[in-house]
Amino acid sequence: MSKFPLISIIMTVYNGEQYIEESINSILNQTFKNFELNILLDGCTDNTENIVKRLQNSPESIINIIEHNHRKGCPERRQELVEASNGEYIVIQDADDVSYSHRLEKEVFFLKNNPDIFCVGSFADKIDENGEIFGIMDYPPEENEKIIEMIIKECKNPVIDPSVMYRTSIFNKLGGYNLDKNIFTVPDFDLWLRAVLNGEKFYNFQESLVKYRVNEEGVTRKHKKEMIEQHMIVWKEFKRKYNE
Repeated sequence: MSKFPLISIIMTVYNGEQYIEESINSILNQTFKNFELNILLDGCTDNTENIVKRLQNSPESIINIIEHNHRKGCPERRQELVEASNGEYIVIQDADDVSYSHRLEKEVFFLKNNPDIFCVGSFADKIDENGEIFGIMDYPPEENEKIIEMIIKECKNPVIDPSVMYRTSIFNKLGGYNLDKNIFTVPDFDLWLRAVLNGEKFYNFQESLVKYRVNEEGVTRKHKKEMIEQHMIVWKEFKRKYNE
């Protein structure tokens, strides 16, 4: 039996004291247990570090911590986390989101039984700052052909990033996250498009496996303009290469 965990869950966090304990507990309470949780503290100035270290010191902890005094943000920190991970599969867990307890079990079972799929995702229940569900993100198509069609025809990101599990080996083959400062807000979309160009396949469960927090302090809200602009940069480059 391998001494390494099958799954590496990666979480980058900057000043996440309000929600991070709930997020971590949703991972610790998973039905599937063969994983490590790798958390990178990205120059936190609030109580996040104390919360994470308290949870790390709990019995049978599987939390590994990387600390930095200065903030770099995503995607550099995510790339660092993947490089520090030992799992065959990588899971994204944002510090303000919540995973349903069967998420890992369902996603890893699917990937183990579908070796042609690079990345699996799902729908997501939208929650407010109090954790109350107020909607569902149910737009991601199920099958790979529809996923590619959504990218090409609708210019949409067809995968909800904090719902995904992907194969570490394929991620490395693709060159990891793009560290280009001109597209720093959309590392996930850029990765998915490079994967499509490389012939990799996707699948989305047509049910919610995560709760996605709509947070006014989150990157999506604070950098909305940059995200739209950078989304288009990545998509146009993809279209050019796809049509060659």
